[in-house]
Amino acid sequence: MKKLLMVLFAAFLVLGFAACNGDDTTETDETTKQTTEETTEATEFKVDGEFMAFEIGEHYGAPMITSVTVTVEDGEVVDYFIDALQSDGETFEWNENTKKELGYDYKMHYNAYSETDDTPTMAEYETWLDENDKLEWFEQAELIEEYWLENGFDSVDVVDGEIDNVAGVTVSDGGYTTLAAEAVQQAKDGITKAYSVSVNYGAPQVVWATLDLDDNGDIEELVIDTLQSTVDEGTFAWKDNTKQELGYDYKMHYGTYSETDDTPTMAEYETWLEDNNKLEWFEQVNMITDYIEENGWESSFNVQDSVAGVTVTTNAYETVLEAVFAKVE
Repeated sequence: MKKLLMVLFAAFLVLGFAACNGDDTTETDETTKQTTEETTEATEFKVDGEFMAFEIGEHYGAPMITSVTVTVEDGEVVDYFIDALQSDGETFEWNENTKKELGYDYKMHYNAYSETDDTPTMAEYETWLDENDKLEWFEQAELIEEYWLENGFDSVDVVDGEIDNVAGVTVSDGGYTTLAAEAVQQAKDGITKAYSVSVNYGAPQVVWATLDLDDNGDIEELVIDTLQSTVDEGTFAWKDNTKQELGYDYKMHYGTYSETDDTPTMAEYETWLEDNNKLEWFEQVNMITDYIEENGWESSFNVQDSVAGVTVTTNAYETVLEAVFAKVE
């Protein structure tokens, strides 16, 4: 009898252990599943860094660039940053500071305030904003950024160009929501950009670099491009095509070639380039990016020291290259 009881007790122990072991397995499976899901979500972004999308446009007939930057850390979006760089509406010279950098000096409501004060000052302007429940541009941009971070980049409702569901925001959309979507997609694809502005023979231009990284964070593709503009009798306009898009039609040496030919053509221009060991603009900048793709990036990179055959001025290209690689260091 005693032996029978011992056998039954042992059987109960085995069954109990099996049951407990089964619960642990289920718990482990759920944990594994959760970990896998988290890992999958984390790897949605190829690499960490800052991923900028920008749009070259106009503001009241003067050049402007609007940008949204997404910051990814440890596979998660941790920050959004909206900004814009404008220019003088008469000379078309680029402003020294962006709208974010200007802060209260952007003076979005300053005209309305100054009408209420015979001796307007910036200190009183800030007080007036507070007393009248008005927010400067940079403050409203920060509200949009915070809303995106909390609710997702696609959470902002835009109705007839106006932001409809972010409390305190009265500014128009300005392309921010579209750029945010583009920046997030670029972050997923491992693509970021950096730009530099200048004026070329009295006309504004934008130079930028686009960096495409693979899953390991190595360079997959690097492109430098430039968009120029025309200023005619005080009227500004961006050109239809970038220098890369123009290719040989940019005609960097065409004037020199045409002097040697009574009936110049593009086909003969290309032949002339080859015969005279001259390279068109896109060929020269592609030599720069090809070199970096092959040899990697170094912050001390200097075109003239590294790439033979480049005759174009390269300061702006070195600037944007340094800036774009800094975003994913």
